[in-house]
Amino acid sequence: MDERNTENKVELSHKSQLILIIMCWAVYTIAYIGRYTYTANGVPIMKYFSVNKEEFGLATTFFFFAYGAGQIINGIFCRRYNMRFMVAGALVVSGIINGAVFFGLPFQYVKYVWLVNGFCQSVFWSSLIRVLSCYLDGKHMKTAMLIMSTCVTIGTLVIYGISALFALFDGFKYTFLLASVLLAAMFVIWLIYYPFVTKNAKLENLPTHSEEEKPEETVSEKVSGKKTKGTNAVYGFLFILVLFGGYAIISSYVKDGLTTWVPDILNKKYDLSDSLSIILTLVLPIFGLCGATIAIFMNKYIKDFSDMQGFFFALSAVAMLGIVLLFDSGHWYLVLILLGLVSLFMNGVNTIINNIFPLSIGKQHNAGMLAGVLNGACYVGSALSQYIIPLIEKAGGWGTVMDIFLYAFVAITALSFILFIIRQIKERKIHSFSNKIL
Repeated sequence: MDERNTENKVELSHKSQLILIIMCWAVYTIAYIGRYTYTANGVPIMKYFSVNKEEFGLATTFFFFAYGAGQIINGIFCRRYNMRFMVAGALVVSGIINGAVFFGLPFQYVKYVWLVNGFCQSVFWSSLIRVLSCYLDGKHMKTAMLIMSTCVTIGTLVIYGISALFALFDGFKYTFLLASVLLAAMFVIWLIYYPFVTKNAKLENLPTHSEEEKPEETVSEKVSGKKTKGTNAVYGFLFILVLFGGYAIISSYVKDGLTTWVPDILNKKYDLSDSLSIILTLVLPIFGLCGATIAIFMNKYIKDFSDMQGFFFALSAVAMLGIVLLFDSGHWYLVLILLGLVSLFMNGVNTIINNIFPLSIGKQHNAGMLAGVLNGACYVGSALSQYIIPLIEKAGGWGTVMDIFLYAFVAITALSFILFIIRQIKERKIHSFSNKIL
């Protein structure tokens, strides 16, 4: 599975690498805006088209399932893509779809075009991570980790901010128009400047480490902290993918579920206005940006990715316990702050899975494939949140939804602690055995 590239010694200049990072950041941030135009306007859309939560959530469920499946497909095949035209094509199609909604597409067709939008949007993350992992040197890779971790938060802030603004004037459709214009502009920029920035190096052959650097540890070694060989390394790698995939599903189920439904909670449970409900939901991505930053900071001191995620889930359990206790008290501002903390911790988990992990091991493995598979798992969770959460709310109310979140956090915290104990026992046995031999 070793995919180091050492044939071509041409490297991009410092300036070119920075420009490439900024371009990749801009593509994904704008793509995120074009992805959440529908979700961010949930309350006004349901009122405008006179549809219930289940009908509204069906379109986002279609989107997320298409996105999740597309992530896996694009992750596997992204090495074969012409990155210039594939990314540009996805941008322009997503822009056309957003434009179609603005120009009055009947609601019964929205779920179908949003399905197509989901597949188009699935091109971006695996392709961009593949580009960065191949073109950047070690120093710029760390910069890319930090900058790319802000895409989701800034994209969410922008889309919810403009949605709240347009909601004041009952003009939610203009959100789709603005997204369409931004996607079209990014299409032109990428199409023109991508080959210009990367003209001195080939994606397939650029080395990702210098000759002086020692080969880094494999994925299982980074997570477990011990050397593995042959079959054990393969099993360890698969176990990590399954484990992280499960964490990805749960974290995204909660994170995107909150982003979608908190406006409805504030609007229906606490009687806040449509616009104010959307504006207050900006607390979630603002806190989420802190979560991404904290995750990158933690990685300097905690090298085990599983332990880092377990720590975030444990903190989420504490915050969610507070939400459960305060949910019916009427103190919506305290509930909102705690929801923001949950969003912070879940964004931290997502940053580890989708950003730090694949970029950290990009010298040994196809980072695009890893990013695609794990991000696909994230959007399985996102898809489930759009359809299942309204069903749970309908059956037992929003309090039941919060209870289920709490149970999930406690279960994953316990699992992470058990895995930590098992690893510590194994490492002590290995250390003890080594001492006896010596």
